Amino acid sequence: MEPYSRGEFNRALISNALLSPFNVVLLAVMLVAGLLLNVFVFVLPVAVVVYGIAAARTYFDEDEAAKVLEREKGRRRKAIERGRLNPAALAPPIRTLLEGAVARERAIRDAIARAELPYEEVSDEVDTFIRAIEDSARRAELLLEALDASPPEAVERRLAEVKDDPARAELAQALESQLTVLARMQKQLERFFDEMERILVELDTVRGNLVSVSASTDSANQQRLAADVRGLREEVGAVAEGMSEAYETSVPSD
Repeated sequence: MEPYSRGEFNRALISNALLSPFNVVLLAVMLVAGLLLNVFVFVLPVAVVVYGIAAARTYFDEDEAAKVLEREKGRRRKAIERGRLNPAALAPPIRTLLEGAVARERAIRDAIARAELPYEEVSDEVDTFIRAIEDSARRAELLLEALDASPPEAVERRLAEVKDDPARAELAQALESQLTVLARMQKQLERFFDEMERILVELDTVRGNLVSVSASTDSANQQRLAADVRGLREEVGAVAEGMSEAYETSVPSD
């Protein structure tokens, strides 16, 4: 899920203005009155103009905009929460990293709330970042399960037993291929752990920067912090793609 954009917010504002109960009722009353008084043709353009003015007033109303933003954010947050990965379903080492990411997510949100500043861009990027972390955790779990099912050490031992037997040359070749794939998977899994540990440190830095600039009124702070989190998300995505490639190449094609 991509961050909530200004375009999406603008469309929500337009929809809210056009479908506002007061504005719709106002339009309906004028049209009904025109029908009852048999002057519908004359009332219609006037009703449309009045409705447009009322809708524009609603669109530009700051209080209404705040309500719309809060409502849309709430809907988005619920959608995100419904798809969240349960850390308890993961192996302990991966679970620890995911729980660490979630804890830092909460700390960043707490810092945003306490700063009393509209850091929507940062909040949106954190939402998307955590989804990227969860996607990486899912892929890492697949790699870990595959490595547990076929431990490289066991494959190496079996290869040592058969590699000098000419009658088992094809088996030895298959085991060597398997070891190559397992080594690639192991490397990707190690990269996941290394990158996640570093990214958790970077998230702590993001939170520290957020706290340090909370007293500032510079609007560039929000964009800079959002860019920091966005950069981390892109790095997590690269790790996830690498793990996906390693896992897919380990599965024989039909």
